[in-house]
Amino acid sequence: ALWDSSYMSSESHLRLAALFEADHKLVCAARADGLPVPGSYEELRPHISRARQLISSGGSPVLVVNGANEKDYAQPGLDFDRTPNVWKILVGGTKLSRGFTVEGLTVTYYRRKTQQADTLMQMGRWFGFRAGYRDLVRLYIGREEPFGKNKTLDLYEAFEAICQDEEAFRSELAQYAEMIDGEPQLTPRKVLPLVSQHLGLVKPTARNKMFNAELTEIRSPGRPIEPAAYPRDAAVIEANAKRWLPLLAVFGHSSQTLELPPDETSPLTRRFEAKTSLIPHASLIGVLRQLEWEGDNHFAPHLNYLSKLDGELAKVDDWLLVAPQTTSSRRVEASVLNSAPTSLVRRKRQLDKAAFGRISGMEHRRWAESVIKKAGEDVDSIQAGALGVGPRTGIVLLYPVVDASNDAGLLSAVTDGTADPRQVIMAFTVVSPTAANDSSRRLLRYQAMRSGS
Repeated sequence: ALWDSSYMSSESHLRLAALFEADHKLVCAARADGLPVPGSYEELRPHISRARQLISSGGSPVLVVNGANEKDYAQPGLDFDRTPNVWKILVGGTKLSRGFTVEGLTVTYYRRKTQQADTLMQMGRWFGFRAGYRDLVRLYIGREEPFGKNKTLDLYEAFEAICQDEEAFRSELAQYAEMIDGEPQLTPRKVLPLVSQHLGLVKPTARNKMFNAELTEIRSPGRPIEPAAYPRDAAVIEANAKRWLPLLAVFGHSSQTLELPPDETSPLTRRFEAKTSLIPHASLIGVLRQLEWEGDNHFAPHLNYLSKLDGELAKVDDWLLVAPQTTSSRRVEASVLNSAPTSLVRRKRQLDKAAFGRISGMEHRRWAESVIKKAGEDVDSIQAGALGVGPRTGIVLLYPVVDASNDAGLLSAVTDGTADPRQVIMAFTVVSPTAANDSSRRLLRYQAMRSGS
């Protein structure tokens, strides 16, 4: 308790000085963005007494913010208009978590659960911090909160997933903002099928808000397509791996260094090792058409698009198959179905144990998009030319993935340099050429809503 912490004694100053050295000093150095910060605890010591007075003013350091139940507590009112600098610990439920702005919030202790992403997003009170005090922000969040029967929810992962959902959704809306023949490609009723769900336990919103327009085709010229709901059943995982057999010769090729030049994300040139091979369009589609998925086949609208790149919609001649190799210090190599040895990568499924989070490395994705863009603009790119990437060539990033949710992980998946095909998921990201669309420039196709929806 605050009253028992002796904040006027020399003992408290020793504790606070240790906390400053172990925590605040390090975070300030990393997050202060060049703003002035104290160099030692001694610079803060003269202000401790005044801070304690402000926190305990009004009799209690704690204010209960809990909707209608506030009247049950004898406490000062909370009004940020009249008292802009509130030095208190706020405790509350629904009101505090939704629609209530806490000005100057720095420390959050959070354990509240929900199964709806839109509700969870409203609870993220730490998302709106402004420049100037980001180094003071602290978040204490539940990593194993009881959730349903015999389940736990990692709230950190949940918020990470809904942030990925929102980023993907904003990217989708920006892509489909272009009007076609004076008509929008996307209407509010058709938005739902585009909403990503990176975490199976947390739905986008309540069921009664989820309309059922059925999306049959998503065209993504120049943009990554990355499925996530790979099978859990070992027999199906092995069957999928065998379907990739015609293309696994890429693992026998020599590694080469691929370069991502400086861009808006980094002023540095980034490099990674990869094995590459050019494959015909028909060979790739032949593999993708056979793959099985966990639950609803969300890849189907993308496959419908990719299948039409044989000339029906646009003409793609071939694909550059790229198998990125992990850094030598972390590399675990193994043969997959008698292939040449290649790097295995670890990725973690979300809590529902079906969908993974992001699989492809961010630098790998940016590299693929950069090469595709330059080839589409007919820019003289030495790298694209050396790899055989032209305006009618796409890129496929291929990753032999071992589920990191399994504690044994790579150790159990590899025996004497051979990977167990029941544990190796052949995951991929596809980036089609920028011109891979027809003259209508439409990116979406729907069919009539299913009856009974």
